[in-house]
Amino acid sequence: MLDWLDAFLITGLFEVVMIAGLGLLLHLQLGLARIANFGVVGFWGVGMYTFGVLYVKVDWPFGDPWQFLACAAAATLVAGLAGALVGWLISDLDIDGVLVVTLGFATAVQIVATTEADWTGGAFGLGGLGFPYDIGTVKENEFVWLMITGLLVAAILFYVWRVHRSPYGRLLIATGGNEPLARSLGKPTFRTKLWLFVVTSAAMGLLGAMEAVMVRYLDVGHIGISITLAAIVGLVLGGTARVWGAVVGTVLTVGLFDIVIRTYLPLPREWYSQALPVMREVLFGLALILVLLFRPLGLLGDMRRDQLMRKLHGR
Repeated sequence: MLDWLDAFLITGLFEVVMIAGLGLLLHLQLGLARIANFGVVGFWGVGMYTFGVLYVKVDWPFGDPWQFLACAAAATLVAGLAGALVGWLISDLDIDGVLVVTLGFATAVQIVATTEADWTGGAFGLGGLGFPYDIGTVKENEFVWLMITGLLVAAILFYVWRVHRSPYGRLLIATGGNEPLARSLGKPTFRTKLWLFVVTSAAMGLLGAMEAVMVRYLDVGHIGISITLAAIVGLVLGGTARVWGAVVGTVLTVGLFDIVIRTYLPLPREWYSQALPVMREVLFGLALILVLLFRPLGLLGDMRRDQLMRKLHGR
């Protein structure tokens, strides 16, 4: 049925969709509220491992798809609670403090995943995961899961688009632009930032659960800093202030490298184990430096507030 579709292409497209979803959520944090979250992979990893542990270790009285739904809901909830804790810790910190705390949280998640071997499998990993359905071959199951995850990311994109055109979005922009001024005008800046961090962290956890189903075997290599770097580079390249910035930037970075270079270029086989992952990080870092130097607002530029205001007020 899907003989025309390469299995590596499905995996590459899934990676693009996943990073684009994380970039969209990071856009709300960094692009609007100016919360410099460098621990994206931590919340994503919390959702991934919460889902995996509950799915494999708990003896559920029912099977899929209800087992998947229960575990995914729990993963979303736990990631949201982690977001509430970290969001409360960083509420009064400057940018440097936020970077340190969020990066430290991501590191702590990786350490826990490594040391708690009884639950997570430690360095050996955690297997036994699978799709909540079986419609045929592995390729067909992966393709359907790609479509489901794509619909989820499309829903996130729609939510981000609605936030940009709502009073809540203007409050986020005001809080990120000048929080003391917004607070002096009676705006609930602390509650606004905390609620944003909870919601976006919970969504990151849900995306982590979707990743766990796709890879079917979890190990600590999945929650490395490369996930955060890819989301940040994609967002900054496309434009932190624009709705489509994360999508465009992710296609131009993760899409070009993971699909075009890794899948279709005739590279030596021995490169895939060590050279390509290192090359990926180097190229992403170089792209980030070049964008910050020569086009700090990204390829799409700043948000078009004049046009947005005319739409909002019917002029």
